[in-house]
Amino acid sequence: MKRLAILGIIGLLAVALAPGATAAPKARKVSMTMTEFKFTPQTITLQAGVPVELILVNKGTVEHEFMVYVPPKAPPDDWDEYVMVNTFFQRMGEVAVEFAGRGAVASTSMFEVELQKGRSATIIFTPNRKGTFEIGCHVEGHYEGGMKGTLIVK
Repeated sequence: MKRLAILGIIGLLAVALAPGATAAPKARKVSMTMTEFKFTPQTITLQAGVPVELILVNKGTVEHEFMVYVPPKAPPDDWDEYVMVNTFFQRMGEVAVEFAGRGAVASTSMFEVELQKGRSATIIFTPNRKGTFEIGCHVEGHYEGGMKGTLIVK
């Protein structure tokens, strides 16, 4: 009887510790480069519920910003105000941003990441909103110069 109980415990441990038994999905790493005046790649496709590490690298010669939001029907008068209300990251829970060599922040109300030239950051999140969203840099003249892209979550 004692032997049977020990074998039962070992069996339960083997199931509990088996790879993938209850492990969270591995984060998908995606890189995006920012230059004058574009994002590369221009379109990113993600799966809802799968964690993401989005690595942003500013290879441009000036500051750029990364915003993701519901596409407006017409250009708003104030992009920052529009994006704050319509950000893709709304109701997503905690979103972490790690700035290479400069620390990290976590927030439940993130709406933009600003990067000086030569800097990089990693945004860590799990997308929970399906749809097509716009990516934009709204530093003066950048969006108008073509610095926009698309985020698709299936």
